[in-house]
Amino acid sequence: EGEEPVTTITTDSDEFEICDNTTTPLILTAVPGNYNASEVSIVWYEDGMTLSGETGLTLSVLTGGYYEVEVTFNSTGCTNIVGQEVITLENCVVPQAISPNNDGKNDNFDLSAFDVQKLEIFNRYGVLVYSRTNYTNEWHGQSDSGDELPVGTYYYVMRYQGGKEKASWVYINK
Repeated sequence: EGEEPVTTITTDSDEFEICDNTTTPLILTAVPGNYNASEVSIVWYEDGMTLSGETGLTLSVLTGGYYEVEVTFNSTGCTNIVGQEVITLENCVVPQAISPNNDGKNDNFDLSAFDVQKLEIFNRYGVLVYSRTNYTNEWHGQSDSGDELPVGTYYYVMRYQGGKEKASWVYINK
């Protein structure tokens, strides 16, 4: 036969990024091209080092690095190695509070690590008070009309990274 196994590496989200200090693993999946998993042997590597005991089609990762999967046909010995860089994002925690007092600390709702397509912020009554497309960190507790919003809890809906959505809250403290 002499055919090489064809493999691609994917994730659920099609993103190869992971948050620094995360406890939620990114699952890398070696997708078989022209073979069944029973026909091959699999070895995973991180930055060139063998990951002992990792011989399945999936690998859970908690840190960035260069991950490779080596797929070898059991019958022919033909091997294929495919690699994928996983990037560590330094600042990917959504702030739960801002203090817009111009002291240079937590003055803005910084979502610059998220590629936010749209951000909507609502008051406690569900009234939309702020909305922005292509948002990074422009909100510092003001309404769409520029008025300073009072201290309190606000709710947001963030659409980011090509269709993901997150809804939660942020507190304004002055």
